[in-house]
Amino acid sequence: MDESNLTLRGTVVEEQKNYYIVSTQQNDFRCTIKGTLLKKQKHRIFTGDSVNIRIINDDTLEGVISEVFPRKNFLPRPPLANLSQVIFINCLKHPRLDVEAIDRFLFSASAYDIEAVIAFNKIDLLDEDELRELEEVARYYENINYKTIYTSVPGNRGIAELIDLCENKTSAFTGLSGVGKSSLLSLIFPDIEFRTNIVSGAHGRGTHTTTHIQLLSLNKNTFIADTPGFAFVDVPTVPEDTVASHFPEIENIVGQCRFNNCIHDSEPGCKIIELVESGEIAPWRLEHYLKIYQDMVKRRKAYL
Repeated sequence: MDESNLTLRGTVVEEQKNYYIVSTQQNDFRCTIKGTLLKKQKHRIFTGDSVNIRIINDDTLEGVISEVFPRKNFLPRPPLANLSQVIFINCLKHPRLDVEAIDRFLFSASAYDIEAVIAFNKIDLLDEDELRELEEVARYYENINYKTIYTSVPGNRGIAELIDLCENKTSAFTGLSGVGKSSLLSLIFPDIEFRTNIVSGAHGRGTHTTTHIQLLSLNKNTFIADTPGFAFVDVPTVPEDTVASHFPEIENIVGQCRFNNCIHDSEPGCKIIELVESGEIAPWRLEHYLKIYQDMVKRRKAYL
């Protein structure tokens, strides 16, 4: 049977050294890149890219990528294209909750135009006081319109809700090492073995267990990426005067300060500082905004 004229649209779900695995509505195909396309490509093909493939052999499931469609977004580290959302997994303890990492993650997701979800895992480890502490943090983020979810591997708490949240989307699970990301994925994909390590070390961090990027298929329209754990959240470079636009509760107040060029760092008549002092804006949020703002100023000056 001649399959040379059969073209299918699919999603790159895994990148290997010399080929790509492309998932289509029919099957997963092992694909190379068309020579002329390879010459035209200014950028590499990455996991998550939407492509057309020409079937070479339908029996051995082999094809050639003949077209790459424009990306709606791109996360450079880890490299993933066309994400619907990134789910950032955290714990109150083991490892200890790092709200600065959360805020840097939220800033990055906003800068890359990717929806962000905050998951709080290992809630089975918390007593009543600790659970109230976590709920207070979660409530703050919910009040500025971020989605939050509570999960726990023992008892499968929140797993059905997590799966529903991912339905018909391309999602990435990420988080600081040791937060239980691989354990959660093992419940969603029981037939796949994920390597997990216990949390250890002076800082309560786990060791990195995921080594490459792969989109796991829950169904033909639902993909989840298992991304490497990381020690801290790098943030993209943006103009410093746009940093506030990635902090919703600060962006909503921009223009209400006494001075038009207020950066919300001890200036007189600063509305943001007033709201921090009154408890309406969390002090850690202003602190993390200012750290990112000053970082962007340093980056700009470094290139002058």
